[in-house]
Amino acid sequence: MDISLYLKLKKSKRSSFSLGKQKMFVFYGFISPWIVGFIGLLVIPMVFAIYISFTNFNGFDLAGTSVIGISNYVEAFRNPDAWRTMGLTIKYSVMAIPLGLITALGLSLLLNQKIKGRGLFRTFFYIPTLVPGIASALVFGCIFNVNSGFLNLFLNLFKLPAIDWLNNYGVFCLAIMSIWGCGTMMVIFLAGLQEIPEELQEAAIIDGANKWQTFWNVTWPLLSPITYFQLIMGIIGALQMYVQASMLSQVAYGKFWEPLQSLFVYPSYALSQMMAYQRFGYGAALIWILFIIILLVTLIVQKTSKYWVYYAVDQEGGAKKE
Repeated sequence: MDISLYLKLKKSKRSSFSLGKQKMFVFYGFISPWIVGFIGLLVIPMVFAIYISFTNFNGFDLAGTSVIGISNYVEAFRNPDAWRTMGLTIKYSVMAIPLGLITALGLSLLLNQKIKGRGLFRTFFYIPTLVPGIASALVFGCIFNVNSGFLNLFLNLFKLPAIDWLNNYGVFCLAIMSIWGCGTMMVIFLAGLQEIPEELQEAAIIDGANKWQTFWNVTWPLLSPITYFQLIMGIIGALQMYVQASMLSQVAYGKFWEPLQSLFVYPSYALSQMMAYQRFGYGAALIWILFIIILLVTLIVQKTSKYWVYYAVDQEGGAKKE
């Protein structure tokens, strides 16, 4: 090989290697703020939370903290308050998740029709999701209040006795309140509906299928991946629900750390142990137990999704719709 050609090739390789290194440095330079935030705001706090869950840390005296093993986790499984609040959280999730999915799907089906002013209706149904959770809880507190609530004022028009909704039916009030924020799910369902080819629905109608058969055999299978995503997000959100229950309790009681028993969900119990009783180690153990429960439920849904989630192409964990 000619020496000049060899030198040119070698120089070309060096320049390409140098360019690759420059691109790499630029790439990591751009994502470095995210990496710093990820490590500082997520990884380090998670590692610290795992550590203090095995200690008697009180939130102040880190030097005097001692490792007590799995005592916090054992107490969590033995404490009846932990079981009761977890049961209330599961009860709320079982009601709120299907209710939210059905409402959002129903609204998306209605708003996907070719009706006059549907853009305005879509805006009206989505606006409640822009309202902060605290403000929404205050509004619903005014509705369910036993003395001056709008719901009891309506019952009074028919000479019916007032009902202490928050004390007697707190978890049902939370489930009803969850519908208020289903606009995001509605928009996602609506986007999925608009991606379904009209030819498939028209072919089903030509073959003699009615509206229900068209929905069940055409629309629903094509929406199942979106439903799967919405279900996962709903499970994560419902099991972590805290703000609404705490604010409704505060509206009723006026005391932040004395929640109504009918609204005393598991995250509220964990946070009250940390803040009101300075039992940060025990509270961290409660939070990690909740994390494990959410992870297990999510994995169960993911494993069972192959039986009811249909994709247009073959994917791992999903069934292909023929």
